[in-house]
Amino acid sequence: MNLATRLSIIIILLVSSFVFYLLAFHYVRIGGMLSAITFWSAVWLMIPKRFFNMVWGEIKKGRAYWISASIYMTFHVLLYGAFYEALFGGVEYLPYVTVYFGAAVPPPLPYFVEYETEAIGFTFYLYGFVSDAIPYTIFLGLILSLLLGANVERVLELWKAVKAKKKSITLVVLPTVGIISGTSCCLSLPTLIIVTVAAGIGAVFSVLPILASPTYYILVYYILPLGSVALLTVNLRDLNRVLKCRFNRNWEIKSETKR
Repeated sequence: MNLATRLSIIIILLVSSFVFYLLAFHYVRIGGMLSAITFWSAVWLMIPKRFFNMVWGEIKKGRAYWISASIYMTFHVLLYGAFYEALFGGVEYLPYVTVYFGAAVPPPLPYFVEYETEAIGFTFYLYGFVSDAIPYTIFLGLILSLLLGANVERVLELWKAVKAKKKSITLVVLPTVGIISGTSCCLSLPTLIIVTVAAGIGAVFSVLPILASPTYYILVYYILPLGSVALLTVNLRDLNRVLKCRFNRNWEIKSETKR
């Protein structure tokens, strides 16, 4: 797909998303569902093709890829929201496990983008935990799962190379730390605890009002996962460079041997 075609499809999808947003004022569920699907499809097409080559096309997708990606996706969809609910006092005993599909009432036009992040959603009732999976968390969860799977596969490749060459395992430890840091970024526990304390203690609120503000909550809930994406992308890029360098050196050694 060339650039002009891609841009045309993106524009059509965004316009369609806005039309369905208007429809949601009368038909909340169907309008919200169609609006969210078209909006996030447009965002998906905005992602450079090179990214998908890194996390999918150029990766040998073995067992480690699928296990790590599926486990993280399950965690992000089911437990990410539950973690927030628990931290902010949303835990109550419910003697059942069920899923509820709902849609948000469309807000005024200035909040259109925010609406698309939570236009529809699935609420999971897991006994004492309640978790909401909205378009934004599902979309970021998918991106992070692909990144995690690709990073794990590349680390395993590097491990095999290091083991074969009998090099220092530090070469593997550092990228692994990067993966752990990336997947834990969106659940920055110290930050969330600060938000909770700031929201409940007047003294902290008076000194550091930003910590108890909606702006800071948006930072924690919406911005930190993007930090995870950035960190895992950089980690994967560096792993690719290390592995490519190793392959090039092997090729040069073989070439010199033939001579």
